[in-house]
Amino acid sequence: MKKFSLISKNANIKSIAIGKFDSMHLAHKAILDKLDENGIVLLIKMPPNLYGFMLPYDKRQNYSQNEIYYIDFDEISSLSGIEFLEMLKDKLPNLEHIIVGGDFRFGKNRAYSAKDIENISNFTTTIISEMSIDGIPIHSSHIKKYLLDGDIKLANKLLGRFYCIEGEVISGQGIGSDLLFPTINIKADVYVLPQDGVYVTYTKINGEIFKSISFLGHRFSTDMSFAIETHIIDKNIKNPPNILEIYFVEKIRDNQKFNSFALLKEQITNDINIARDILEIQNKINIF
Repeated sequence: MKKFSLISKNANIKSIAIGKFDSMHLAHKAILDKLDENGIVLLIKMPPNLYGFMLPYDKRQNYSQNEIYYIDFDEISSLSGIEFLEMLKDKLPNLEHIIVGGDFRFGKNRAYSAKDIENISNFTTTIISEMSIDGIPIHSSHIKKYLLDGDIKLANKLLGRFYCIEGEVISGQGIGSDLLFPTINIKADVYVLPQDGVYVTYTKINGEIFKSISFLGHRFSTDMSFAIETHIIDKNIKNPPNILEIYFVEKIRDNQKFNSFALLKEQITNDINIARDILEIQNKINIF
C-alpha cells in the first residue's frame, strides 16, 4: 500500500472506494467491484486494537484489483465533512465518483453519512446497501465475534473465503515427532486468533496446499504454554519454510487436557479421521 499523500495530482483517477476494509469480506468486495479500472481504494488506517487484525494492512492489496492507498485516521479525524471532500478533490482533481458502504460516516465526530456526500459536493456516489447471509448482516464486528466464539464456518460464510493466518515458523517442544504426530509451530501475533481448540484446516507451504489439522491454545497436557501448531495429514514436512499460512475450515473440538500421551494420541488420531472426512467433501474454490 502507498500513502495517499504521495499520490500524483496528475493521475487520471475518476473513482474511489473509501473504507476501513479491515477483513475484506463479501460486502467489502461488493464495494470494490464498483470501481472502474482506473479507480483506487482509499483505506482509512485505524490505530491498533486489543485483538489484532483479521487481515493485516500488508495483505489487503491481495484482495483488490485496484491499487490501495492509505491515510491515517488521525490525519482526517478533525476535518469537517466538507473539508474531507475538498481534500479528496485537491489530491484527485479528476475525481467524480465515490463508492462507500451504507454505514460509511465521515467528518469530525462522524457527523456525515454516505447520503450526505452528494448534498455537499459535486461527486456522484454509489452506496452499497447492507448485505446479509442467512439473516446475519455482513460486518467485520460480527466476523470477529464468530472467530472468537469458534464459529469458523459462519465467519467464513461472511468472509466469502476461509479465514487465514500467516505465521513465522518457530521451534516446538519436539514431542510430536517422537511420541505423537509431527507438527509445525508458528507465531502469528498480529492476527485475531480463533477460539482455542482443534480445527480442520488447509496449510499453505511454499505455494502448495496441504490438508491439515491445527491446534490453538495452551498445551494443557504438557507445558501449559500457548501454541499454534499444524499437522500436515499424510505428509511429513521435514524442512518447512520460514513462513506458512493456515486456512481454517471447521472447528472439531475444544482444547482438552489428557492424562497420558496414549490418550492424547488416540484423540488426535480421531481428529485426523474427522478432518479427512470433512476435507474429502470440502470444495477448495474459496481458499483465497
